[in-house]
Formats: sequence, structure tokens, C-alpha cells
Amino acid sequence: MTPSMDPTPTVTDLRRELRKAAEALAGCDTHLARHAEMNAALHCSERVMYSPLHAKVTAALADITHALARTDRADA
Repeated sequence: MTPSMDPTPTVTDLRRELRKAAEALAGCDTHLARHAEMNAALHCSERVMYSPLHAKVTAALADITHALARTDRADA
């Protein structure tokens, strides 16, 4: 069986998927932050209230960054 046909996922595959997820979540994070800032400006508020979803996206992004850092050594 050739390496490209191997059904067992590798650390490299995992890292690739994590990078794709991080890219998507970074876009969501930016969108949600801008939406909260726009809403605060719309209501002439000095205080920006970020949504719980924004907090979850930010936490997921941090977790992915941490996982990528941990698997960096295993990928070499």
C-alpha cells in the first residue's frame, strides 16, 4: 500500500486539519468581534459586550494553537 493510500491518519494529517480549522475559526473570531464592536457603536456605548459564542471561538482557537505547538515536536 502506498503512503498516500494509507487509511491511518498521521500527525501531519492531524496538523493539516487543525490548521484549516484554526483558519476558519480565526475568521469567525474576527467577524464576531467586529459585530460586537459595531453593535456597541450603534448604541453609542463605550463598553463592548462580546457574545458567549465569541468566547467559545476564542477558546477553541487557543486550544488548537496549543495542540499545534504540542504536536510540533512529534511531526519532526
